[in-house]
Amino acid sequence: MPQTTEPSYLRTTQVAELLQVSPKTVSRWAKEGKLPYLRTLGGHRRYPDREIRALLETLSEPLAADQQYATSS
Repeated sequence: MPQTTEPSYLRTTQVAELLQVSPKTVSRWAKEGKLPYLRTLGGHRRYPDREIRALLETLSEPLAADQQYATSS
């Protein structure tokens, strides 16, 4: 029998920690359409874990290249 795994979601503070910004910034980015989210029945935002981590990876890639350039000079 195949297992169905429900997607996991992160809270605003968790996303803020991952992206190293304030929770207020995360909420603002969501409101501006820069971050995907859904609302709970209580009105809280939840962010899809996979999409946030994929965004984090894409944001980290140029930094790694810049750091290599900076250390090799």
